[in-house]
Amino acid sequence: MAVNPPQLVNVTCPACHTRYTAPVQNVIDVGRDPRLKPMLLQGRVNVGVCPSCGAAGMLSIPMAYHDPEKELLFCLVPQELRMDEANRQRVIGEMSRAVMNGLAADQRKGYLLRPREFLTFQTMVETILEADGITKEMLQAQRGKVELIGRMLEVFDDPLRLAALIGESEQQIDYEFFTLLTLQITNVEQSNQTELSGKLLRLRQALLERTATGKKVAEQQQAVENALAGIDEGLTREELLERILSSQGEHEDQILGVLISLARPLLDYQFFQLLTSRIEQADQRGDAERAEQFRALREKILEITQELDAQIRQRTQERAKLLGEILQSQKPRDTIRAHIDELDDVFMSVLEANISQSEQERPELAQQFLSIRNLIVEVLEESAPPELRFVSQLMNVDYPDETRKMLANNQSVVTPQVLGMMEAFIGELENRGDAEASEKLKGILAQAKLMI
Repeated sequence: MAVNPPQLVNVTCPACHTRYTAPVQNVIDVGRDPRLKPMLLQGRVNVGVCPSCGAAGMLSIPMAYHDPEKELLFCLVPQELRMDEANRQRVIGEMSRAVMNGLAADQRKGYLLRPREFLTFQTMVETILEADGITKEMLQAQRGKVELIGRMLEVFDDPLRLAALIGESEQQIDYEFFTLLTLQITNVEQSNQTELSGKLLRLRQALLERTATGKKVAEQQQAVENALAGIDEGLTREELLERILSSQGEHEDQILGVLISLARPLLDYQFFQLLTSRIEQADQRGDAERAEQFRALREKILEITQELDAQIRQRTQERAKLLGEILQSQKPRDTIRAHIDELDDVFMSVLEANISQSEQERPELAQQFLSIRNLIVEVLEESAPPELRFVSQLMNVDYPDETRKMLANNQSVVTPQVLGMMEAFIGELENRGDAEASEKLKGILAQAKLMI
């Protein structure tokens, strides 16, 4: 829980000049809510998303960062706010007092009286990372890789220049480079920049084929894909064990981690009995080396499953805590907006479980949870790009007459980008087994194509 509740600020979109309100958090106390630290470092705190055009960006507001474990209190007053020294010190004092007011008397230490001041968000983030052992040299190397991706995109349409750039930069193209490239692709896809995401995917494929590290990454991906081929809901414990045993080799750690994540419910007492019987059979044959390999594998599987279970428990507890905060909030819509990035599948599972349980025991509480679910849908829709909202609205009206009328009344919105979005959603619905929704969206897509 944050030290002080989110506040709403007025924002003017720099792209389309629409005025809207956005929730902001002036005090980030990672001692009270550790979830805030990765969100801050990833630039996902105090972000405004225009409801009209979907343009997003960090808002320039004063911010305090408090890490009691490392005894850090940082105060950011962005230089673009152009505050004079008196006002700057006043704001820093207010944020420092807000941090101290959220602490018990025995937690108030001397470092809180000497907050470190910053003029830029980037400098503050670098200092936070430096306290975690991530040096400026490491950050500079990472920035160099990001800049290299940008240079490759600039020359991508010139095969000779691209080949020359890849050749002279191969030392920088390591596993971290591919991680950054994949992250960039994900971010671009989420912002619906179809052309750029396609270009990045083609660049990634070219690097997989032409560089030494890329070839290793491709081999690793192929090994994982082979191990996962044909897995479905009918997978048995015996089949899972055979897949794990056949995956032993160069990429066994990556394959094992993915198999365990996908088939965690099968890794129960019966599964470990099967593995133990393999150990006993090897002992009976006098094959001590094979028996020891099985024992090491059993320990590794236990270690990974325990770590995975701990992560699931922690995330479930965090999402349950967030649900409690929303339930108790005087302004639940604002609280939902402030935590929109945490409304994932785990959160929704926790919410649905609470709805089911309370329907039987406390119907009035069930109504409160249902209201929260409805608010979440509304907030997600209002923060989504206009195209996504339009597709969602189409799915909520009757097919075919109402959808045809809605498409006719919004012809300017029916663009190739929207059609591509519909096709992607159809694939997702089919993967989830939601045949009814998939068929409806296929019909809507056919109507939209006729209109274009």
